[in-house]
Amino acid sequence: MKNKNYIAAFSIVEIMVSMVITAIVVGLIFGVFTIVSEQIIEFKKENEQTADFNRLSYSLNKAVFDSEKMITRENGVYFQTYDGDTILYQKEDTYLIRKAQTFTDTFRLKLQTMRIDSVYNEKKSKVFQKLELELLIHEKSVPLRFYKPVYANQLILWKE
Repeated sequence: MKNKNYIAAFSIVEIMVSMVITAIVVGLIFGVFTIVSEQIIEFKKENEQTADFNRLSYSLNKAVFDSEKMITRENGVYFQTYDGDTILYQKEDTYLIRKAQTFTDTFRLKLQTMRIDSVYNEKKSKVFQKLELELLIHEKSVPLRFYKPVYANQLILWKE
């Protein structure tokens, strides 16, 4: 005769086996998650310097061509724009700061050297101001050069 009070259930051994399998799967997932997280953090660190380099290159290019004057200071370069604004790129130990009248920006790049020089074309008919920076990015020295044409009206008043 069949027992009318029979209930289908799991045994304790079956529950223990399923818990062990679940623990192994969760452990594997956690291990993979940890490895992927570390890789994402390393990727982010590498891209921060590249992004800062791109932003610096763009903003310096804009400052050079939108400025009337480009002058070196003790630890930086000073730009005076045509509309009277001023921009200062200031060197610190491990980063570079861009100070404008509206905001301040920080580039986490190590600046090794910064200098302004006068250069001429081969015929010496045109004068340029050359801004040269040497940055340390991903442990490699990367040069940046910008050339600003100096026009005849500026040559009359221009002092190096």
